[in-house]
Amino acid sequence: MPQPDPTSASELRRRRRVRTKLLVQTEALRLFGAKGYQQTSVDEIANAAAISARTFFRYFPSKEDVVLWDEYDELTPQELWQVGPGEEPFTQLARRIRELTAQAYRDDPQRLLARTRLSLTVPEIRARFVERQLALLGPHVAPLGEALGLREDDLSLAMTVAAIYAAFLVAAHRWQRDDGRADLLALIDDALAALADSAAHLAAVGSRGRAPGTDGRA
Repeated sequence: MPQPDPTSASELRRRRRVRTKLLVQTEALRLFGAKGYQQTSVDEIANAAAISARTFFRYFPSKEDVVLWDEYDELTPQELWQVGPGEEPFTQLARRIRELTAQAYRDDPQRLLARTRLSLTVPEIRARFVERQLALLGPHVAPLGEALGLREDDLSLAMTVAAIYAAFLVAAHRWQRDDGRADLLALIDDALAALADSAAHLAAVGSRGRAPGTDGRA
């Protein structure tokens, strides 16, 4: 008798888990829109999704997590992004984050808008949102450092990763503030361009401040 393919079985379980989480999230976002986040209980979300509260907590550790979750959370850091050959690694990272955002934006812009608005305007979700996003970027710091020949704790490495994250955060904030009327991807591109311009300006200012043949220190 042929043995089942464990890879296929694992993928099937993942797809079922994603489908259930999407269903629960859809009901949660509907209730949050109708009643408000604070006024909606986990029991109400579970009932709307035809599951028990206990099952809800099997999929989501907290009510905040039902907002923050997306399908990419089911992927490993290596599946999300790896440093590739050729192009500058920070550019690769920014492009990959943009690709993932673009996919969610194309698939269901209203869902993304609802999640973004809740993540940036509800205090208890906002704190978790920032912490979670930085945690997602964390596993990529070491590969970036290795590709650039920098230590993992190098200040410039951490600052650049944080700046890329901030560019996406500013774009997302403006998008939800304007009720999703603007093009999110255009806002992201503008934010990344502004970041590149600022970096170039600071580099030019720094080079003008250094006397020829010195390292710029007194």
